[in-house]
Amino acid sequence: MTNYHAFTCKYGHFSKDGYEFIITDPQTPRPWSNIICNGDFGLAVSQAGGGFTWRTHTNMNRLTRWNQDLIRDDWGKWLYLRNRDTGTLRSLAYQPVQSAYDAYEARHGLGYTTFFQKFGELESEWTLFAAKDDPVEIWIVTLRNRGAQSRRLQLASYFEWNLGAAPDNHREFHKLFIDTRYNAGLNAIIAAKALWEVPTERGHWNTDWPYLGFHALGEAPAGWDTSKDKLIGRHGGYHNPKGIRNGEFSGASGRFEDPAASLAANVSLSPGEEKTVIFLLGQIDKQAGADFVAGGRPFPGGEQAALFIRKYADESAARAELEKVKAFWKELTGQARVETPDPAFDLLVNVWLKYQTISAHLWGRTGYYQQSGAYGFRDQMQSSQIWLLHDPPRMLEHARLNARHQFHKGTVLHWWHPLTEIGLPTDMTDDLLWLPFMLNRYFNETGDYEALQEAIPYYDAGEGTLQEHCTRAIEVVLGRFSERGLPLMGAGDWCDGFSAVGLDWKGESVWLGMFLYGILAQWAEILEKRSPLPQPELAKTYRERAAKLKEALNAHAWNGQWYICATKDDGTPMGDPSNEENQIYLNSQTWAIIHEVAGEKRREQIADAMLKYLECDTGMQLFHPAYHKPDKYIGYITRYAPGLRENGGVYTHAAAWSVTALARLGRAEDALRIFHKLNPILHAQRDADRYVAEPYALPGNSDGRDSGYYGRAGWSWYTGSAGWLFTIAFEEICGLRALPEGLQIDPCIPAQWPRVKVVRPFRGAIYHITIENPHGKTGGVKEIFLNGKKLPGNLVVPQPPGSYEVKIVLE
Repeated sequence: MTNYHAFTCKYGHFSKDGYEFIITDPQTPRPWSNIICNGDFGLAVSQAGGGFTWRTHTNMNRLTRWNQDLIRDDWGKWLYLRNRDTGTLRSLAYQPVQSAYDAYEARHGLGYTTFFQKFGELESEWTLFAAKDDPVEIWIVTLRNRGAQSRRLQLASYFEWNLGAAPDNHREFHKLFIDTRYNAGLNAIIAAKALWEVPTERGHWNTDWPYLGFHALGEAPAGWDTSKDKLIGRHGGYHNPKGIRNGEFSGASGRFEDPAASLAANVSLSPGEEKTVIFLLGQIDKQAGADFVAGGRPFPGGEQAALFIRKYADESAARAELEKVKAFWKELTGQARVETPDPAFDLLVNVWLKYQTISAHLWGRTGYYQQSGAYGFRDQMQSSQIWLLHDPPRMLEHARLNARHQFHKGTVLHWWHPLTEIGLPTDMTDDLLWLPFMLNRYFNETGDYEALQEAIPYYDAGEGTLQEHCTRAIEVVLGRFSERGLPLMGAGDWCDGFSAVGLDWKGESVWLGMFLYGILAQWAEILEKRSPLPQPELAKTYRERAAKLKEALNAHAWNGQWYICATKDDGTPMGDPSNEENQIYLNSQTWAIIHEVAGEKRREQIADAMLKYLECDTGMQLFHPAYHKPDKYIGYITRYAPGLRENGGVYTHAAAWSVTALARLGRAEDALRIFHKLNPILHAQRDADRYVAEPYALPGNSDGRDSGYYGRAGWSWYTGSAGWLFTIAFEEICGLRALPEGLQIDPCIPAQWPRVKVVRPFRGAIYHITIENPHGKTGGVKEIFLNGKKLPGNLVVPQPPGSYEVKIVLE
């Protein structure tokens, strides 16, 4: 079994099994965080203890206050430890007190984070996690006395209530609406807010926050308080909270405080003794359950909080729930696995890409660098493909969700907010196409074409079958073409930063043409041969339009060296050597290869150009050179500093597609090299200070050659690239692609890999696949055996449920 502990850097290392990253020095170059979510309720926590808690929507329904400051990282939920005899105070994470320690660990695992410290003869361990199915955050806090003297200690929590939209920068306004009470029977502080920043039929700022927050202790507290004034003190700070330092808890609550929450527990430890204390933080609907009284005042629906507190306040129940969470993630991530001679590849693919995609991008929709909470029509639709190898019905359910946010005429919302269902109608033409594109992938995986008959409501009025939702989206895009036969960009294509290229509906998007070409071909096949609602005439139309589109792309977008990026409303080309900036654009080249718009000779030519002009230390730049001057006729991408984000940086999402393109050409060494350049495990191992971001989560971007910090990683966790890179590892490098007819096996592996093993679910069966490479080839299937029986070609047709052995020999 591989020991992943070998992947180490100056700030920490992976655990032996790879399911934790253990940070041993909290002075990481940026916050190294964990994004923990159970599908609805979650928390973000850094290696120093900073972070926040939310439910459903990180920006509209944040439970605790947090201000983004990645340098200071000094906002969070704190847990203090005071020596009752000496008065010394420290925190159980590095922040906010920053006390000296003999040993420190922040162990980020799948669904939990644990802080461990050793200081003198005392040890502390603080584990934070979200219950698997309930809106409750559980803290398991254990103190150990390794010395020969007894210790009298006090634990005290501290955080500030947010209760709604975040960040609440105008605190003097928002605190006017928060009410706190203490319930002695539950050892709990309860918080409500009489304002939620959402529109109503009676105007803005005119409705209650429809939830209650609660913070509870698993035993009777030694003290409690909800007053920031008294806990922190005038001119105090989180590093020096005067009330907590002095062990003074006023018991203040109500409508007239700056609302915080603190619960204190006295802990006495004999020599060699350890004790555990449980803290809870959660949120419930006001409407759920009966009223109960806290602080002499009834809270509507608060009884549900009592049920959760009683359920989890016991140590054994809390530990059992932690094991339940760990087991959930291990089972989920273990369903589809690869085993190659490259342990960094295996670790990223088998564990961390899955966790990042599901916990952060699909469920939490947040990161430490960027908090959203909204659903992006294109964004989460793409990430939902992670379910194909784990739980395919979940991908279909997400497609249904997207369809419900489409207008009857076929246009869609660019994004929308759960809780309010308010969203932004889009003039970005590509948004519309991700539903039919991703549904085609779902059908290839499952063969479930019957889903096309489902009736799903439109966002505005009426309903249509899922097939109608898709064909209406395609029809809208087909109606947005230039006189030259290329699709119009509108307010941006996949690259949001091209926000002004086509505002006059004259600018053309070449990448969108490549993307649409493949979709037309795919859906012609579906409508003619696969759908239970066949539309052969429409299929014929799609094929005719696809042929004309391919011809137009090769006639008008080819400049003799590569495909241009776009044309602006005035007809000026982008992504062309005639430009001072953005002379070559990655997506136009990759998708010309992926969807075979380019002929064989051109495919090789543009692949060479990509590698020559766009490859850099951390992958493939989106284009080169970067924009150095703002251009109001291109958009906000030109206003980023050069080399940052999409402006000539490595945008990981697009760079991942370059791995696909290179693998489709059989360029195994190039494909794996770019994959390695995207792998954060290897970057942190080489130079964590240059890379700055976490070794276990993909960043959305890294700085390109025009940046003053070339090679520096950017916004981590909240990126759709994780789901894509996982998919690419299985489908393009290992070469296991689902088709309507079955599972196609067409590897593109490095010649030096003698063997690859894969566990791959497919249509109710589990395939244990071994790819043998005795002659050092990069591809080409010589023989394929299913349970010892030789098969023709390289296709495994669907088998009945069960477990199957597949052996492939490369020629």
